[in-house]
Amino acid sequence: MFFVVLSIIAAALVILFLAGDTTAIAGMSGDQLASVVFLGLIGTTLAASILAGRQRIGSLLQQIALWVAIILALVVGYEYRFELQEMASRVSSGVVPGAPVSATDDNGRQTVSITRNRRHFATQAEVNGTPLRFIIDTGASSVVLTHEAAERIGIDMDGLTFRVPVMTANGMASAAPVRLDEMRVGGIVRGDISALVAEEGQLFENLLGMNFLDTLSGFEVTGNRLILRE
Repeated sequence: MFFVVLSIIAAALVILFLAGDTTAIAGMSGDQLASVVFLGLIGTTLAASILAGRQRIGSLLQQIALWVAIILALVVGYEYRFELQEMASRVSSGVVPGAPVSATDDNGRQTVSITRNRRHFATQAEVNGTPLRFIIDTGASSVVLTHEAAERIGIDMDGLTFRVPVMTANGMASAAPVRLDEMRVGGIVRGDISALVAEEGQLFENLLGMNFLDTLSGFEVTGNRLILRE
């Protein structure tokens, strides 16, 4: 029976790790559920020691030790979940160039770190749920999408009016104003963002401009990293 209880405790710790601090579970906060889990672990261990006299002590203690080791590993994972998430993000940024590294600062706000490539800061972002590559351009006043990227995210290209002049690497071009339902860079999410769509053949990289960056509390360059602060 106590092995069933240990399984429930282990499952509760997995739920804690996945849910984080802000999600209520069975009417309890993460810390309250963690306390219940710890008390359950202690009670189960005591019950096991009482039942040990009725079974082969050596075999029973081995099984208990295995379960306790598993639960302790889950507890450590829960306590250091933010550090583990940041480490995983850093590994992914090394495997996938431009992948944003998300973390949570001491105030509970999201930060996103982006590593410079050979020429500039570029990152992967999601626009209306579609992944796109952006160059971060503080010289651009607005988010600017290429014609192809706008088609990918489902913008009605026939309804656009290309009347806004923009400066590109190829010189002056015309762009059409649009609204983006959602834009996500790592853990930073913004809704209802204004943007421009460049005419076909006039722009070959999406630009993450100042109208997105101005929604942040700040951003800074440290060495070869750009850090965005929510």
